[in-house]
Amino acid sequence: MDNKVLILHNIISPYKTLLFNELYKLYDKITVLYMAETEKNREWNINKDELQFPYEIMFKGALDNVNSLRLIIKTWERLNTINPKVIIIGGYSYITYWICFFWVKVNKKKIILWSASNEEDKNRLFLKEKIKSSFVKNCNAANVYGKRSKDYLAHLGLKENKIFITGNVTNNYFYYNQTINLRKKKEILCNQLKVPFHNFLYIGRFSKEKNLLFLLNAYKRLNDNNWGLILVGNGPQREEIEKYIADNSIKNIFLPGFKQKEEIPTFFAISDVFVLPSIYEPWGLVVNEAMAGELPVVVSRKCGCYPDIVKDGENGHSFDCFDKDKLYTLMRDIVKGEYDLRKMGECSLKIINNYTPENAAKVIIETINFVLKNNDQQNCQDSLVS
Repeated sequence: MDNKVLILHNIISPYKTLLFNELYKLYDKITVLYMAETEKNREWNINKDELQFPYEIMFKGALDNVNSLRLIIKTWERLNTINPKVIIIGGYSYITYWICFFWVKVNKKKIILWSASNEEDKNRLFLKEKIKSSFVKNCNAANVYGKRSKDYLAHLGLKENKIFITGNVTNNYFYYNQTINLRKKKEILCNQLKVPFHNFLYIGRFSKEKNLLFLLNAYKRLNDNNWGLILVGNGPQREEIEKYIADNSIKNIFLPGFKQKEEIPTFFAISDVFVLPSIYEPWGLVVNEAMAGELPVVVSRKCGCYPDIVKDGENGHSFDCFDKDKLYTLMRDIVKGEYDLRKMGECSLKIINNYTPENAAKVIIETINFVLKNNDQQNCQDSLVS
């Protein structure tokens, strides 16, 4: 029996490539269908040589430039041609995922939902939640990053025995080894980059949902010249951030711009604590990366990775992203030496070592087998009835 599995994904994402490679090692009937190569707001390099699995790309260039009607028609055509038994979709935010949903129902196939949402990551509208509930309840199974995502899908109506937690994963080996080697020359690197020896670090987009003005306000109140704040990234809020820094005369803020994956360990090596203050963050994969670099993490409770990998008092701390005093107090106590940062960093590494592409792939294969087994049972029942 041909148990072909198709993964429909939006764009080529370096962090997903690791997972797809591991999946293909375990299940060679998998094909990945990308909607397009990239999106306008993505600056990472794409290396197709790293894709060690069968794949197709429906449209070259940025997904933002693709006409919705063309995307719908092309998706339906590719589904008919590939004719998979199981389709895995990355959520419900793209029209193509809904096309897959209808194609599956028309052709009596199976669908697995990958979801990163949790109930608190956005304001929820009643009508949209009812529509999502209808979608979710009709999926055959789901993979989620963490417990809060599982709870949300259960709330929307999917049975808990159909929801499998994979965790969100990155290349722990790369970030650990590169960071540890670079950290041996931390003082030299700090001098070269003209930053203090002790630093808080943020990596990500410069956009309002990342809450960077909130972080800057907390840092400004420290008024400590021995600690710097490094903000790695770029985005639509950059000018506003630069103006805020200038207007408030905040010292020791460093904006090195967007950096590719290969450059990130340098910033882990020269930093002491990673901070993610987001008011909306489905997971926060950069937290995994920082933990693999043996850093303590201070994370907003709106981030989906809390509390799965962020353990208060063990490998870092969480905070309310609207409580100005809490983040300031945490940063102040860190600066004052109230926490054993080395021990917290070691705890980060221990926790994140369980979050690997290999382990996530095993859970996804378990989910595929669950769906296929249920399909065989249903076929058997249908045969008996007829």
